[in-house]
Amino acid sequence: MATVMPSKPASFRLPQWVLDFLERKAEERQESKTQIVVEAVACLRDHESAMLMEEGYREMAQEARTLAEGSLSAAAETLPEW
Repeated sequence: MATVMPSKPASFRLPQWVLDFLERKAEERQESKTQIVVEAVACLRDHESAMLMEEGYREMAQEARTLAEGSLSAAAETLPEW
């Protein structure tokens, strides 16, 4: 059974194509328009979170690369050549 989250009324303007889409999806799924909007916003939130994580991993990879290059340089100076 789905958990019912408390909600508050909101008032904002949407283009007609969005309203048409909401009506159509709500009818297809037999869900409320509110539920369709909540799902869409959750999808956007998840997408943005994934993008931020990707950006963070790229930055960490660059830091790791820089650290590894520095370690190789230090190792070359201190380890004997064989």
